[in-house]
Amino acid sequence: MGLLVLLAIAGHAGAVDLERYLRRDAFTDIKISPNGDYYAATVPMEDRTALAILRRDGGEVVGSFVPPRNNHANHFDWVSGERVLIGLAEKHGSLDQPRMTGELYAMNANGGRGELLVGYRVQGNGPGTRIQQKKVEAVAAFLADDLPADDRNVLVTIWPFNDDPFTRADRLDVTTGRRQTVARSPVRRADFVTDNQGQVRFAHGAGTDNVNKLYYREGSGTTWKLVNDEALNGRIETAIGFSEDGRLAYFNTEMPQGPDAIVSWDPVTEERKLVLRDPVVDVHKYI
Repeated sequence: MGLLVLLAIAGHAGAVDLERYLRRDAFTDIKISPNGDYYAATVPMEDRTALAILRRDGGEVVGSFVPPRNNHANHFDWVSGERVLIGLAEKHGSLDQPRMTGELYAMNANGGRGELLVGYRVQGNGPGTRIQQKKVEAVAAFLADDLPADDRNVLVTIWPFNDDPFTRADRLDVTTGRRQTVARSPVRRADFVTDNQGQVRFAHGAGTDNVNKLYYREGSGTTWKLVNDEALNGRIETAIGFSEDGRLAYFNTEMPQGPDAIVSWDPVTEERKLVLRDPVVDVHKYI
């Protein structure tokens, strides 16, 4: 309850609390909105990390999110030109880095309509109504695809709170918190990768044996097919995405020896081709 109360007043209190932190060198991460009207930036404070929304023209703070003590705006993404999705984390005791809680909070650029959408501290509308937009369940959620062509929804990976869970991909309404399952993983502890149309196509995970497996499906509702099994070849492959025309997928391949490689994979022929491999270092980040 403490989180929900504090989040509800964050938009009001944040404008005052952030004033002495809003220096250019105080921002940790900054992202421009898709319409180019705003900047969103994380603002480290003594015992929490806030998020400020600034108008690009003039730099005026138009909205803010200030979480409770020991809570942090760990990562964030613009899901439309007027709404931002924030992933929360907590830091307690001597932990060097905040740990992600799997909670997702959304608000408008002006700080309005702030709402905790997913997470173990989400509360329902009470027993007096049958209208329950948000699911109240013990899960963690992480952004899988912000669906650039859809200003209302995103895809999130849902992790139930149990050992070695089978994860699922849900379509999340970033205003109401309503969720609809669009894919279920064939392997435990899986992450999902989508194609250019936002369809879930790959699932990568590992069971209790910690053997990595990569699965592929042709589209929504089709059967998952095993593409790579670490137990058979010693490789760990994770999907990165698709080519612009959708004909090829790209994998990051962790070789048994030496640096990782980027390979293309043809879903029709299942042919792999080496695209990039540095002789010394692994790939660090994709752009």
